[in-house]
Order: sequence, then C-alpha cells, then structure tokens
Amino acid sequence: MLLLKANFMGNGHWKLKNLSPITVLFGKNGSGKSVLLRQIRDKAPEENHYCVPERGGNISYDSGVLQYESNGRVRMNASQQNLGTDYRSRVITRIGAFLTQRGAYRGPTTNVDNLNKIESIMDEILSDFKFQIKSGHPHFTLQRIEPEQTITDIQLLSSGEAQLLTLSLDLLLICEMWRFEGKKGRLLVDEPDSHLHPDMQQKFAKFLANLNLEYGCPIIVATHSTTLLSALGQYGAKRTSVIYVSNTDEMEAIEFSKALKIISTCLGGHALMGPLFNVPILLVEGDDDYRIWSQVPRHGFLHVAVIPCNGNEIFEYQKTLENIFGSILGKTDRPTGYTLLDSDAKDSGASQNYVKFLKLACHESENLYLTNEVLLSIGLDWRLACEKIINESSRFGGKSEQLRNICKCDRKKVDCKNIINEIAEILDNKKLNWAYRLGKVLGEGKPKGQLHDFLGDEVVNSLWR
Repeated sequence: MLLLKANFMGNGHWKLKNLSPITVLFGKNGSGKSVLLRQIRDKAPEENHYCVPERGGNISYDSGVLQYESNGRVRMNASQQNLGTDYRSRVITRIGAFLTQRGAYRGPTTNVDNLNKIESIMDEILSDFKFQIKSGHPHFTLQRIEPEQTITDIQLLSSGEAQLLTLSLDLLLICEMWRFEGKKGRLLVDEPDSHLHPDMQQKFAKFLANLNLEYGCPIIVATHSTTLLSALGQYGAKRTSVIYVSNTDEMEAIEFSKALKIISTCLGGHALMGPLFNVPILLVEGDDDYRIWSQVPRHGFLHVAVIPCNGNEIFEYQKTLENIFGSILGKTDRPTGYTLLDSDAKDSGASQNYVKFLKLACHESENLYLTNEVLLSIGLDWRLACEKIINESSRFGGKSEQLRNICKCDRKKVDCKNIINEIAEILDNKKLNWAYRLGKVLGEGKPKGQLHDFLGDEVVNSLWR
C-alpha cells in the first residue's frame, strides 16, 4: 500500500491499495492524477521514473545534460511541472549516458547484450521506421522506410510518431539502465495517449505490457483514454488493474476482469462513436489480424473501428455487442459491426442483428499476403516470388522444405501461417512486417483482382460499402 500526501485530495492523505504490475489511474482532467504520480516519485526518486504529460523539445543531443541523465534525483528535478520543454533532447542525450554506462561495444558484456534488443523493440513500436544506435552524436539514426527518409529533426515526424519515439525510448532506456545497475524501479507514465491516434495507443499499450514482462518493472499509467485503458487490459490481462481516481482517502485497484475488458473495449473512443457515424466495428482474432486491419483506416479510404480478440473470445465479444446494441439502438438497415473469421471457422449460431459474421474466402489472413496485388506492391509477381523463396529457403533450417513447397500449393487454400514471417523476410527488401504491408495495400482502395477473390465478395462488399 502506498501512503501519499496531496493537499486537495483525501483530507491531505491518499492511500492506494492492491497495486498490480500494471496499474491504470483512470480519471478526468483535474482529478489529481499527475499530482499523485509526482508524490510517488518524490518518496523515492532513485526508484521511480516519472514521464511528464507534456513532452516538448527536439530530437537533438545536448551535452549539457549528459552527466545528469544517470541520476534519478536530478531527473526528478527536471520533471517538477507538467511541461518538459527539453524532454525530447534529454531522452536522446540519455542514449549517450547509457552507452557511457555500459560501453558502446556491440557484443556480450558482463550483464547483457542490449543494443540489438533496444533496436528491435523500437522497430516493433515504430513499424514504419528503422532505428539504430551508433557511436558519435546524436548516438542514433532513424530512417523512415517508405518513402525512404532520414529523420534528423522533429518537424519530419508527426506529433504521434514523435510521441512514440521519445516516450518509448525514454522508458526503454531507463529499464535497461536499471537492469545494468542490478536494480528494479517503477515507471510512472502520465497521459501517454496525448497526440496518439487509437491505433498508436494500442501499440503503446502492448509496448508497456511487454516492458513489464521483460524487465519486471511495475508500471502506473495515468490516463482518461478509454482506448488506452482497453488496450492495457487486452495486453496486460490479469497483470492489469484500474483505480478510478476520486477525492477519497483510500482507493483500491480493481483487477481488470473479463467483463471490464469487454466493456472498456466497446467504450474505446473510436469504437463507441463508430456506429453513430456509420463507421462499423470490426472484431478480429489475434495480434496479426489486428495489425492488418488497424492499418487500413490510416490511409483514409476505408473506416472501421477494429477490436482485437483472442481465440473463441471473438464469439463472446460478438454476443456482448449484440446485447449492448440491442439495448441502445433500434432496428437498423445495415450492421453496426462485423466479426471477421477464417474460412474454416464454425458459426456460433448467435443472433446477428447488429454484428454480422464474415468469412474470408481464403484459408486465413496470411494467404492474402501471397496475392498478386500485395506482391506487386513490393515489385514482384508470383513467379519471381517463388524463385526468391526457393533460392533462399535453405537459410531457414527446418522450415526450408515447407518454404519450397509453398510454390507448389494453392495460394488461396494453403496453410502458410507457420512460415509467413520467413516469406516476408525473403520477399520484402524493406523488411516491413507482412501484416503492415498487407494493411497498407488494403487501405489504398477497394480490393480488386486476386485480393478481392481471396477476401471474398461478402467481405469486400460489406466492408467497402
């Protein structure tokens, strides 16, 4: 239990009970979330790292703060207010402090070879970029994959991209520095959803959940975004709890139950407003399908509010949405949402008055990546793709035979889930994740040709209506 002092809340004292590995402070502006996080930090500045809610500055190296970035108490003094005017430059400069701490040598150390790990994690959350740590100032390079562009100034990034870059790098570097020092601290993240589109909030929530698993650092997130709340529950699962911030002297974290997960998902900002503005909800199964379909609306042609589900939960979500919409909506001429299933999935038999089941005409989403239209986007046809796959299959050990055989199979019906990442690595010179590549193609217009055939008439005519 945390005992804190906050003059305008809880009669000057605040007790927080049953904090979990990931705790969400959920409350409106002015409820005291930032005050609470700073109180937690001030009790033990060396053991708590606080990210201010307003994060300004440029992505530039500042030698004047280099020596301070390894000191928790000094970092505390730089985050006394809600606005950090030099936040971004401090984060970038911290790469240098980290390299000084561990040594810039790229190879095994007495603790862990972490440079490649940092780059890999950053590449995952910044899927449109390639991030690398290097010697010399500013200790990193950031390359936009498509179109090719080297990022040297904050003006070359959208506000959301800048937010993901610096906030993720901030937290990741602190965790690595703590690990190198042999200690475990707590991350205090204040309104990370600022400037982030719902799909970016989802990516950041997954990043936080993975950070907690990898480094074991407890995380407290302050937000008023139902989208971020939902995504943290989705990825953090039973490690996530919620405190509904109120002016009382004792508040208890509530476990993120399945019911809360479903309800908060439905209330995620874009999902709640979607049916009111003729933007259908789309339930999809698994992380890969979510990566695909969450990319599609970003290109402006098709608008859907995507909700990820796990396994048979997709049927539970569909049934729950049927009940919710049945209670608040009258009869409708067209569905308010869809449940996208693989071709071999069995219909649950539930009512479909509001959320209709759609089945792919191909085996599963991975098959869509093999269509002529997607291959054309990376400068290939099926013949050339097969040549590359066969020529490079030997690099993949036990999967080499399966890779070679893919060229003999029916692209529409073959089960390629187990080798789709290897296929993408072989075919895509830009190394863009296959799901993001497919999502980009789907977002560029109504599917035609083989892509339309693999999706099926019902899917295309329902979503691209």
